[in-house]
Amino acid sequence: MTDDLIQAPPAAPTPLEETELVRARQRSRATVMAVLLGLFVVLVFAISIVKIQLGHG
Repeated sequence: MTDDLIQAPPAAPTPLEETELVRARQRSRATVMAVLLGLFVVLVFAISIVKIQLGHG
């Protein structure tokens, strides 16, 4: 009767599944960093264009 209340712990991920999870996390972090770097480049470019137009070369 009490056996129904006790649940087995979740199975540990296999090495292949664990590797896939790590790769997915790395891929998502790399994507975020690429977007942030791209936005930074656009910001620096925009600031440079504005400064050139205002003559603060």
